[in-house]
Amino acid sequence: MTLRARKERFGLTGFCCVLTTCVALGAWGCSSDAERPQGTPSPAGMAGAPNLPAVTHPDPELATLGSRETTYERVCARHHADAFSTALCDAGGHPPIPDLASLIALIGLGKERAFALSGNSTSLVSKSVSALNPRLLVFPRVGDDLAPPATLVAMGFVRGEQFVEVVGHDAVSGDLNFYLVRFEQRCSYDAAGCSLADLLTEQIEHDWTTYSVYDQEDLETTPFDCKSCHQPGGYGTKLMLRMQELTSPWLHWFPQRFVQQTDSDRLLSTEFMAVHQHDTQYGGVPIAVIANALDDGSGAQLEALVRAEGFADQPNPFDAQIAKEAQSGSSPTWQARFDAHLRGEAIAVPYPGIDVTDSAKRDAATRSYGDVVQGIAPRESLLDVRDVFSADATLKLSFLPQPGADGKTVLLQMCGRCHDGRGNPALPKNLFNVRKLDALSRAQKDRAIARMQASDDTRMPPWRVGSLTPDALQAAMAELAK
Repeated sequence: MTLRARKERFGLTGFCCVLTTCVALGAWGCSSDAERPQGTPSPAGMAGAPNLPAVTHPDPELATLGSRETTYERVCARHHADAFSTALCDAGGHPPIPDLASLIALIGLGKERAFALSGNSTSLVSKSVSALNPRLLVFPRVGDDLAPPATLVAMGFVRGEQFVEVVGHDAVSGDLNFYLVRFEQRCSYDAAGCSLADLLTEQIEHDWTTYSVYDQEDLETTPFDCKSCHQPGGYGTKLMLRMQELTSPWLHWFPQRFVQQTDSDRLLSTEFMAVHQHDTQYGGVPIAVIANALDDGSGAQLEALVRAEGFADQPNPFDAQIAKEAQSGSSPTWQARFDAHLRGEAIAVPYPGIDVTDSAKRDAATRSYGDVVQGIAPRESLLDVRDVFSADATLKLSFLPQPGADGKTVLLQMCGRCHDGRGNPALPKNLFNVRKLDALSRAQKDRAIARMQASDDTRMPPWRVGSLTPDALQAAMAELAK
């Protein structure tokens, strides 16, 4: 079925842009000086932030790459030729980005754009994403003719961590450039660091004090490595946009209010609104826009962009056949995709059902969030709205190894995302290849064992990806001890 036919099936015709200006919508997160908490530096004072203290709890992986002006000057010195780099580096200095709405405007997505919310992700932030705390993507609108947008720039954001992902098309190289914008808040300088309320409520989207910026070259040495997912062909090949669930019914995307409403919209939008009904915005998009969105907010719009950019061939895809088979309780097609992941051949495949949450955890988190944002309960009582995954989803999304798996399978499943031999061979991390364990030196194996036993944030696998059960850890170490 063609893209247009799939759209017509759900009544997705006649694009209607309801995302207009900050004035018309009460702003995509716009805030005034009057709304800024006392003591927060104004946007005009953000150029170099020389008066700001050091971050008390910096990310250990990003801290080694520098911060603030150091990162800005390094990225700009590389002279990337995409819209984000141009906006960032050719404005006559470190442009102020005081909030998420300002970043959206800076990259050129302040007016004509589409958006989509995902209730399940296989990205860097997969352990944070559900309908309660979805991943937001903002990107250019594409018509039924699938003509590529004049300028490709897009961003991804999920609450819980102080960064935004940005991608742009380089007009010189013809390839994609990926960036991570790491912002700071006032709580970043507190002795205790930022609380759950600072990071998981609307507060995270406002009143940024300064920022750092990293590109794919910087991130390649860290667990934030964009290329581990976006360069599936291996070192030296072109990067790509990823959307594993590229076809209808877009099982994990919302809102999707076409003539025929999708099952995902009925379920995921309801869960989302139950949590965020008292918010003003999510990811810079007004809650009212999300609640009343028609075709401007959907997986179908993102599909159109991905196809327009020539990335219709997605590795290890989640296709319509899986959604159809899953209605009967199990999907052989999904299992085949998951088995490929267990062999270390691909990243995980999205969950075979619509909802990844546990109902009891979801209800408790929903009540807690509502009570805190309404001022009924203290901020420090907020439950972590990311900690809502069901036991089944935890296993099928590879947050934990499969029960009873042998050491080799554990290593392939939990380490293969980054250590599968496809990366830059000049980087030390790529010398550890779980698909060729027999070729590893004793020193390399011992270093891997030490990293898996570490008690700090350097422990492997990275906490954003997953963790090892005691039995899985023992099995993996026994395999490496051979």
